[in-house]
Amino acid sequence: MSSRKRRTLYTTMASSLLILSGCGGSGSGLDGTETGFVTIAISDGPVHDAEKVCITFDSVELKPAGNGRSFTIDLDPSEKINLLDFQGANAAPILEREEVPAGAYEWVRLGVDANKGSNGGAGDTGGAECDGEASYIVMDDESVHNLFVPSGNQTGLKLVAGFVVPVNGSIDATADWDLMQSVTAPPGLDPDVILKPTIRLVDNVEVGTLAGLVANDLVNDVGCDPSVYVFNDGVTPNAITTDADDPEDPVATAMVNEQMNNDGTTTYHYEIGFLLAGRSYEAAYTCDGESFEPVDGKPADISAQQVTTVDFP
Repeated sequence: MSSRKRRTLYTTMASSLLILSGCGGSGSGLDGTETGFVTIAISDGPVHDAEKVCITFDSVELKPAGNGRSFTIDLDPSEKINLLDFQGANAAPILEREEVPAGAYEWVRLGVDANKGSNGGAGDTGGAECDGEASYIVMDDESVHNLFVPSGNQTGLKLVAGFVVPVNGSIDATADWDLMQSVTAPPGLDPDVILKPTIRLVDNVEVGTLAGLVANDLVNDVGCDPSVYVFNDGVTPNAITTDADDPEDPVATAMVNEQMNNDGTTTYHYEIGFLLAGRSYEAAYTCDGESFEPVDGKPADISAQQVTTVDFP
């Protein structure tokens, strides 16, 4: 088990899980159930105009395949993560090598402390750490807003993505949170800010990374907020909509970051991690989220555990 103190609730799992046979030995729980290990980490596609996006995770629920009943792993203490610290191919674990029954699982639910009208951000000292209460966002103007995940306090963040925990083996998964599509501040909700669950759960051995350079003259346009959007193959680059599960929306986004070189020159680069491998995408550069270069996007073919380079000259 993880060395961190936890309270794990297993509910009638031995009789309901699909047990997988393994080779080279097996792990087993107290009731003889064969076991494996689960690691779940959090990553983020960034958002403009924010200094910190602090999320408090308090539990992880796993649902075995078929008729198996779900069980909950309470995080004690809870995990508070600044999503802006874990961008591109970086991720922060909230569950590390947790021993669970081996077999197939249907979904994961992340429990978050992110309620409407809560005191998110209370006690934040203004430093780089997330030391305030609950979940909250700190904007560039230093204003602090409570983060509200609709239905989060009842159902959490349900990530429907099947995976298999091998006997005496491990599964490493990442919940990739695209903040550019997630954070909204509709009229009348102030001081709360809505955080929509725009998240993908991926197996780390089945993903790759997209990265590249953006020409200085593209980034230096007046009023430009440079970003790269990635769309499914065949989708013409377009603005993000407010509709849930819009198939025309980007699957991932990234901000373009400035880099100072040893020779005194400046270059601009981006990185998007955890894209599903074996798929083709369209990548496009934008200053405003409305117009794109090139208009039809650039093809990007992702390979497992490899970096694909697409530049915007």
